[in-house]
Amino acid sequence: MKNIINISITILMLFFIACLPSLFHNQKIDVSNLFIAIKDTFHSLLHPNSIVFENLKSGVKHDIFPFIIEPWVNSMTILFSALIISLLFSLIIAFLMYQSQVFHNIVMHINRVLSIVPDIFYIPVFISIIIFIYLKTQVLIFDVASSHEQNAVIFPIMLLLIIPITNSITVINQLLIAEREESYVSFARSKGLNNKEIFYRHILKNILTGYFINFKQIVWMTLSSLLFLERLLNVFGISVFIFDYNTPIVLFISFLLMYIPIRLLFFFAELYTKQTTGRSMS
Repeated sequence: MKNIINISITILMLFFIACLPSLFHNQKIDVSNLFIAIKDTFHSLLHPNSIVFENLKSGVKHDIFPFIIEPWVNSMTILFSALIISLLFSLIIAFLMYQSQVFHNIVMHINRVLSIVPDIFYIPVFISIIIFIYLKTQVLIFDVASSHEQNAVIFPIMLLLIIPITNSITVINQLLIAEREESYVSFARSKGLNNKEIFYRHILKNILTGYFINFKQIVWMTLSSLLFLERLLNVFGISVFIFDYNTPIVLFISFLLMYIPIRLLFFFAELYTKQTTGRSMS
């Protein structure tokens, strides 16, 4: 029941956020225009098959469904791929850090550097490297930006990976330090277990639980970077509808399409956390 109430409140908030830009009309605050937008948006939701958006360049109107599905799938593919790969990669790194203090120090030094560098700096660097390799070898490793013929996916995933990986390694490192000090580690060693056995039998489960408790922060930071990345690389994603076709109804549908899969992701993470610890992620 609590989850249903929270979801309902969140959807209601997304609805009002989508309508909020209508409060500002002709460079003035217009409350009546906001209420008109709320009424029109609610009315449109009752007739989803009639919802349209207008191409600002051509003036041509299109039905939002199923047109929005492809960019939504593109965005979710990039987002979820980055989150899943970053988790798997971070767990492998965690195991190696647990095995070697030297490797641990090297990884944390690199991670600190990447953590303080904003997206706007390292993205052009990676693009320049790809272009430089192409100019020297005539081999295009990845499409660095989308075009009408080809939608770039792999390169955006690789760039977006940096955000969840740096955050995941930071979280996992803190958990790893805490686990090293637990009494069960010394007890397991006294029983003859080596580092590999201790990690896979005990530490890995605890790290995963701690990771999912901090999961929401990682997801929201990755999502915000995704929207920026889509604009920079001209990816045909959900950001097109948020920034280019930003009428209240289009904004709300875009927000809702992003919220639903992320909420499902949080649900499964919450389920895992509660089953292992009885604790909530929030």
